[in-house]
Amino acid sequence: PWNYPVQLLLCPLVGAISAGNCVLLKSSPLVPHVEAALRDLIAETFGPEYVAFVEGGGDVLDELLKRRFDSIFFTGGSKYGRVVMEAAAKNLTPVTLELGGKSPCIVDETADITVSARRIIWGKLLNAGQTCVAPDYVLAHESICDKLIEQMKKYIVGFYGERPLQDGNYPKIINEKHFRRLLGLIDKEKVVAGGNYNEETMQIEPTVLDNVTFEDAVMQEEIFGPLLPIVTYDSIDEAIEKINSMAHPLAVYVFTSKGRLANKVMERCDFGGGCINDTLIHLATSEMGF
Repeated sequence: PWNYPVQLLLCPLVGAISAGNCVLLKSSPLVPHVEAALRDLIAETFGPEYVAFVEGGGDVLDELLKRRFDSIFFTGGSKYGRVVMEAAAKNLTPVTLELGGKSPCIVDETADITVSARRIIWGKLLNAGQTCVAPDYVLAHESICDKLIEQMKKYIVGFYGERPLQDGNYPKIINEKHFRRLLGLIDKEKVVAGGNYNEETMQIEPTVLDNVTFEDAVMQEEIFGPLLPIVTYDSIDEAIEKINSMAHPLAVYVFTSKGRLANKVMERCDFGGGCINDTLIHLATSEMGF
């Protein structure tokens, strides 16, 4: 994948080597400089009969998928995940898919709003939202929604200043296609923070959208960018039911001071991984498997 092209290619490689396998690596053509560096690194480190490195776009992927493998590990979007799984099925090849999705973040009325806002904004805006386990949208209890948004505005400024587009540490969107796609998801009437962008640098400000419904365009696909829609809910059962009515997300986050409520969300929602009163940090522990 292109969003963390070193980590997400080399970490599965470590596991495959540890299990005694030969490996064929396929990188993303959307990050050509990283791709070239990885190609040279792999060539200097391994013989091609042990670990081989392949460059190229969709045509190369199509050709690769005609070959027979013992296992395929794919990280990316669900569109190409279906292509990989369909091709693998012809050879009964086992597949591991890490596909992302619309990962919800529940904030209930008992949550520490200051801590919640800080950790949600940090997790959402890391790599300008181009993270597979980033909070995709917030389900905020209607009684604390306004307070949560005000705290989010505070931490956006705290992390990136009054003018994020002039912050040298604020990332760009990977390419023009995704830049335009993200701009198409911004409903200007619902923007309560941010909303500005720079066409030359392909940067989009951290943007918070309020009064969002599940029918809005921003709720129809994984965002994968610095846009954070806020949807309100009245009862936790209602929120869980809505999450489970959609495609299973890669992550679920819940902010609450009620242990029983947190357990209820974790037990009743289907998802890959998640955190209670935090975001993303479950990927940072060395004590858990992938």
